[in-house]
Amino acid sequence: MGRIGRNQGVPSLPAAVYPGAFALHTNTELVENTTRTVFPQIVESLTRPIKAAEPKTAKKEDSGTIVFKGTFDEVNRFFLARKWGDGLPLVPPTLKRVEEFLHYTDLAPDAEIAILPSASLRATPRNIAVNAVMAGCRPEHMPLLLAMVKVLGNPSFRLASSGGSTHCFTSYLCVNGPLARQLGIDCGQGLIAHPVNHVIGRALGLIERNIAGFRIKETQMGSFGKTQSWVLAEDEEAMAAIGWEPYHVEKGYDKNASTVSVGSSTVWGHNLIPATSDAKIIMQLMAYGLTYKEGFASGIILSARTLLMTPPVAKVLAAGGYTRQSLKEDLVKNARKITYEWAFSKVYGTFGRVFTSFEEELANCLKEEGAEKGKLPPWYPRFPGWEEIQTTPVLQPGNLEIFVCGDPNRNKVQTMAGGHLTTTEVVLPENWDTLMKAAGYPPLKSFYR
Repeated sequence: MGRIGRNQGVPSLPAAVYPGAFALHTNTELVENTTRTVFPQIVESLTRPIKAAEPKTAKKEDSGTIVFKGTFDEVNRFFLARKWGDGLPLVPPTLKRVEEFLHYTDLAPDAEIAILPSASLRATPRNIAVNAVMAGCRPEHMPLLLAMVKVLGNPSFRLASSGGSTHCFTSYLCVNGPLARQLGIDCGQGLIAHPVNHVIGRALGLIERNIAGFRIKETQMGSFGKTQSWVLAEDEEAMAAIGWEPYHVEKGYDKNASTVSVGSSTVWGHNLIPATSDAKIIMQLMAYGLTYKEGFASGIILSARTLLMTPPVAKVLAAGGYTRQSLKEDLVKNARKITYEWAFSKVYGTFGRVFTSFEEELANCLKEEGAEKGKLPPWYPRFPGWEEIQTTPVLQPGNLEIFVCGDPNRNKVQTMAGGHLTTTEVVLPENWDTLMKAAGYPPLKSFYR
């Protein structure tokens, strides 16, 4: 709390700690715990002298400092003892290895890429490279990692609120453009488990730990822990075959630009399995998945969603006349929940005691914009009087993104609930083709579309 407070301009942020999960306590327990435990802390915090404000400057790391010398095992024990690792074996970030990464950027080693909350540390090519080495990345991954960190530092990504959240938000990376193909980032069946995708995802996790400062039991407070970050690449060849534009082109980038989009999700898994060639029914099934995945039972109805679909599903949808945009529009229209259920999840889910009685909140929900009669989704049975049942949309326009990726021989759709995607273009060094030729890669232009 103190670190977050300082990051938001509060020099000394006292915290009154309530014992236990207050939303699960009876009114009697709430009164007793508040009067006996919380209130004395508040009085003590308000009556003691306030500490002097610390200068609000980003902390600087020593440039090129050797912190330890030893064997592989000794290095790993040293780093783990200082909470610099994730528990898996680390590649020792020697000066030579870090220098190899720095060859793949035109930026100075100590140039500021971003200041990452909550630790407010300066992310630089050098400390980004250190974490990338430890994760097992290759030097040629460096431009991708620099773009990724730039997005992490963008206020619109909201790393400060998601990185340490008790909701277990996990950051993930979506890559588009020729660089993804040149680097061999997988867009097919293996996807997040592919070796290239895997090490870049691990680097993202280590950067959040060591530069952003999110460490378990300290500032990373996921209630059930936090999975390792993952990396996706869109199957642009499959999209071209069905006449859909890649994600980054729809966002206004040139088709041969390379981009990185960073998002966050509280869930991974639980596939939908469409078993029909009717595009409209597939859309309805996807709306069903969007409605029931994670967020609603928690009382968070309007959080952003990202849909992953395999190429065969996208092909059927395109053949049925859908573009990515028209599919989003129909999903927003059809992903609806009975308003009674929405009120139930708000009162007894995440928002808990901020509301009054269920009956009062239900009355409020029935008056909300978007709550309408006669829009019962197709998965509900049509019984007498169904036209009078009010439903509420679970998505707002602009809160849904779609990626085509995964097994090209399977009929799968997956919903990820979490934050919005933030995108930036990857900047390559001027001598990129020379460096990549020496590393054994074909030129970037050979991967243009």
